[in-house]
Amino acid sequence: MSESKKVSGLVNEWLASVEPGIARSTYVKYEQLARNYILPYFENMTCEELDNKQLHRFYSLINQKENTVRRPLSAGNQRTIFMIMNNTLDYAYDSRVLDQKYYIRPRLTRQKRIVHVFSQEHQRKIEDYILHHHDGCSLAVMLALFTGLRLGEICALQWSDISFEGQSLYVNKTVQRLKRAAGQEGDRTELMVSHPKSAASNRLIPLPVFLMDYLKKFPHGEERAYVLTNAVCTPMEPRTLQYHYQKMLMKIGVPYLNFHCLRHTFATRCVTLGWDMKTLSEILGHFDIKITMEYYFHSSFEYKQTQMNKIIPLSQN
Repeated sequence: MSESKKVSGLVNEWLASVEPGIARSTYVKYEQLARNYILPYFENMTCEELDNKQLHRFYSLINQKENTVRRPLSAGNQRTIFMIMNNTLDYAYDSRVLDQKYYIRPRLTRQKRIVHVFSQEHQRKIEDYILHHHDGCSLAVMLALFTGLRLGEICALQWSDISFEGQSLYVNKTVQRLKRAAGQEGDRTELMVSHPKSAASNRLIPLPVFLMDYLKKFPHGEERAYVLTNAVCTPMEPRTLQYHYQKMLMKIGVPYLNFHCLRHTFATRCVTLGWDMKTLSEILGHFDIKITMEYYFHSSFEYKQTQMNKIIPLSQN
């Protein structure tokens, strides 16, 4: 065991080792959680001072329900923090910096996922508006509502990603506003076009005829131009799109649900129509069909209602 090595230094070493192999957005999340919650606790602790008692104290600090310094951490962020720490401990043991294996066992309950979707009445209002308007926000809403694309994926779409002959759309990138890496000058954040959320997010989506007809009404720029801005170098800023989307809902009198709920609405309608889960999972770009099942198959009230309405008294057969 190295007596001079600091635990905080090991965390930074592990972060540096995984940075090249993970998405930029994932690294930013790991780095922020480490900087805010892990490094302050282990800042002055040497590897020689590390033991199960210290790890238990750290676990209790992260897991506590009331935090006077910061708002309570979500279960997801707690899991990520413990994952970072456990990977750091494995890294230190494999590097022979620690001569004992340590592990933090998270005891976190998983909350049932609840998705919010637009009612059929409100969806009709949205459809009526966007079908009669041909601006970037309307197009973005149309794509989310009828393909389930994520906000960043829509902002990153270029005309070269759409095949009018093949009636399809290719998802291969996303736009995000992320914090700049340490040492970079300029604004604290930057708009980045990067690879999608996971390998499964790279996908080819067939488009229905009515959506192809709608797309043809928009002026097509160069193939490299972004669909929403029609500019080669400037994708739509996700926050700008969210702002216009919120104004659109206010204008047509539909209660606000965040932009991602358009994706939830698409998936829920597909379940109600009887789509098989494998197809839906691939269209949504989920890396595991279990995610699709957990989000939509079991939590869709509309689907349960449709199934319940199939039940009738035997005397009516």
